[in-house]
Amino acid sequence: MNYVITSTLPEQFGGRTKSLLDRTKKLVEQADLNYTIITTNYNPYYGDIYEQYYNENKVPRSVKMINIYDYLADRSYSGDRVEQPLEEEGLTYREIKKNKAYRYFENGEYVLYKSYDSEDGSLKFIDFMDPYNRKRACRKEFNKRGKCHRKINYKQGTTNKLEEIYYDDRGHAYVNQTYDGTSDNKIIRIHHFTEKGILEFKTEKDFFRYCLEQMIEDSSTIINDARLLDKPMCELKGNDLTKIAILHNTHLQSEDINDIKSSYQYIIDHADEVDHIVALTQEQKKDLSHLIFNNEKISIIPHSIAPSTINQKGERENKFVFIGRLTDVKQPDHLIEAFQLAREQLSTFTLDIYGEGPVKEKLEEKIKEYQLEEHIFLKGLTDDPESVFATAKASFLPSQYEGFGLVIMESLNNGCPVVAYDIKYGPRDLIKDNENGLMVEKNNVEALSKAMVQVKDKSFGKIEVDKEYREPAFVKNWTALLGKEEKKFKLPFFK
Repeated sequence: MNYVITSTLPEQFGGRTKSLLDRTKKLVEQADLNYTIITTNYNPYYGDIYEQYYNENKVPRSVKMINIYDYLADRSYSGDRVEQPLEEEGLTYREIKKNKAYRYFENGEYVLYKSYDSEDGSLKFIDFMDPYNRKRACRKEFNKRGKCHRKINYKQGTTNKLEEIYYDDRGHAYVNQTYDGTSDNKIIRIHHFTEKGILEFKTEKDFFRYCLEQMIEDSSTIINDARLLDKPMCELKGNDLTKIAILHNTHLQSEDINDIKSSYQYIIDHADEVDHIVALTQEQKKDLSHLIFNNEKISIIPHSIAPSTINQKGERENKFVFIGRLTDVKQPDHLIEAFQLAREQLSTFTLDIYGEGPVKEKLEEKIKEYQLEEHIFLKGLTDDPESVFATAKASFLPSQYEGFGLVIMESLNNGCPVVAYDIKYGPRDLIKDNENGLMVEKNNVEALSKAMVQVKDKSFGKIEVDKEYREPAFVKNWTALLGKEEKKFKLPFFK
């Protein structure tokens, strides 16, 4: 059996989850492999997320998805709904938010708070109040079928967790997570209740390893997409297991090739305990080779993309675009600074910034400060990046670092040249300077501004994605790595 393990499958996701789902879908549909995706975070609404993924064709329905907590609880996300009435015997209540939140009183004393889902009317949680400080003493959370799935007890007078108790659909506790009572909410032990007795785990990673051992049978292949799970995977006991770690981002903390991010240190130190480490670029493999003695374990399989479905023969607008998370790492503020430096030369151009994130307000303030409201626009999220790239003069990637720069591939795939900082990793593999884009010295805003002026009038040849990044090469590389077919073909990036 083939397994993918990851920390989470969110409703709205970024590059790592997107590539995980894309890889799984291609290997199922084009290589005739079967896959189960295992998640380790707690999410009582995974049933809805799975259905969303299936309906949006993110993965085929043959792909099984299961969470470790749902596995332990034997949860099915089916069955009748248990009604949770608004009224509580002996208590009076007042509506705080229409059809959503209520406060309950017992003979004048504030004792309960209830929150309901405004869309389907289901009870989300009940807070039991501590009368001495008006803070919650504990919270009971309910799933959409009206069943309590978790209870959280808090340190008195704070919102610091003391313990979380997880319940199955019959109301039986199956896990207790104990916390240190500080604002860090650090787990200090986990208990799992079984028919044979109580199992105790000192760390969350030990708990993850145990769960994976229960779920993954011998002779399986495991693809790990999350650094959080490197230690559980490496320590996983079983016969004839193939263990593969995927590096979705840079492992470096700085330009120093020996300055390793703490989240990547374990897999680098324990490279001998996995069968393959898959990087996305040649440059990253070169840097990893200085740290991992047996660099034969390092394979390079970049992302792939299908040809664009958008007609690219139309006239391109006088606009630049950026698509990405609005974070300090992505540095979209550099684009505003660069545009400001060349605003006279760019008077007929606009800059559309797509995305959401924590620096959005800072970007809004900077646009107002420079009085660029008629030139730079924050467009929010887009569900049609192909059309965005297909109509733009150029796209920009001013990040501090990337794992691959999937957005570069998406831009080139729609005939849109890319201006990018010369960073680790991705731009050097995908961008041919002055042929399909421009490379700019990292963090040099003045050079970025000059590149904006240069690219607005520059004529590039036909811009397309090299065949090394097309689906046939991707599937061949993966099936060869997995040993599912003979290596009779040329592998453009493999090993």
